[in-house]
Amino acid sequence: MTIPSIPIKNNYVDNIQFKEQLLTYLAKKKENSKERIPDSIGVIIMSIANNLAKRRNFSGYTYKEELIGDAIETCIKYLDNFDPERSNPFAYFTQIIYYAFIRRINKEEKNRYILYKNFNETLSHVDPALLADGD
Repeated sequence: MTIPSIPIKNNYVDNIQFKEQLLTYLAKKKENSKERIPDSIGVIIMSIANNLAKRRNFSGYTYKEELIGDAIETCIKYLDNFDPERSNPFAYFTQIIYYAFIRRINKEEKNRYILYKNFNETLSHVDPALLADGD
């Protein structure tokens, strides 16, 4: 009788390696305030944003690129606030990205509502004879 093997879960972000890269970056940032964010950190943040955008609660939006772009921008903005003693980096950036998505969705819905109201306002000022069929 053979024991079935347990499948190994393949995560797309290695949390330990990500934390080490962040710690290295933050240490360099203390020495030199103009330190550039490493490409490896950027790639990880992009992969978190792209994979979170594939979740069913974000997958149906036509402005998915704006969602991802806003999320990456917000992550870069709050990168220096990461506290390695308090949280793991994957959870920290996932939460930032999640709430950036929510903010963008609310902003797009507000813009769509304004557009709808303006359209209705415009139609209410148009002569009804112009809207009738020319038959």
